[in-house]
Amino acid sequence: MRPGEHLNSGYEAREAQLRDRILEQLARHGQLDATKIGVVVRRSQILLWGSVASEFERTLAGEIAAKSGDRLHVINHIHVFQTH
Repeated sequence: MRPGEHLNSGYEAREAQLRDRILEQLARHGQLDATKIGVVVRRSQILLWGSVASEFERTLAGEIAAKSGDRLHVINHIHVFQTH
């Protein structure tokens, strides 16, 4: 370990990689507008936040995050914002 390097830096790097992978999967999905979705990965949890146009998109985002392969708990705080 180099001076100034923290033990947690490896975890932080993996969390950042997982966050980026989830964001990419969300963005690539054809049935989901992920432009207003944010992802935070901390320890054993994935937190989704933001807004989408339908409950279907909200559920789909949660499913995509859950299938990230890391078996982390997903907390879905995405709100459905419907325009009338």
